[in-house]
Amino acid sequence: MKSHEQVLLDKLRASGLEVIGVEGVVSPPSVGQAWKAVANFEVSPVAKTPLVGTGTAQRLNSLWLEHAEESSVIAEDGSFLVTVVSTGSHEIGWVRVRWTSDADVSRLVDDQEQVEFIGRSLSGHHLVGVTTEEYDYWVVSLPMAPPA
Repeated sequence: MKSHEQVLLDKLRASGLEVIGVEGVVSPPSVGQAWKAVANFEVSPVAKTPLVGTGTAQRLNSLWLEHAEESSVIAEDGSFLVTVVSTGSHEIGWVRVRWTSDADVSRLVDDQEQVEFIGRSLSGHHLVGVTTEEYDYWVVSLPMAPPA
């Protein structure tokens, strides 16, 4: 039986992301802090797309990438930290990945067949996440306060 970590890493690889390694708990924000910020009821999306429909996956991938690049979540070498909805992901912490030409974040599907994940800049200064809200996927982009 695969460990929770192996399942998570397999999910990331299946999305076309290159897994660099498990970073675990690094400087703030933690995985838990990031989810609290992105899923906060006061947060508004920078973009949204219907959960189902022709072109949803491609649109979701494009929207996330656009906002991740705009906010410098993705470093010059294509790397960033990520967490996805997967058993044990809070305990595993952040995973460092690299964007590839085959990457498609719409393949980061949870056990309920929905896409929910957060990309984080290496410095922790910005988050861009995807959450499921009623009938839409929301792309949420948040600047984060530097650690004190």
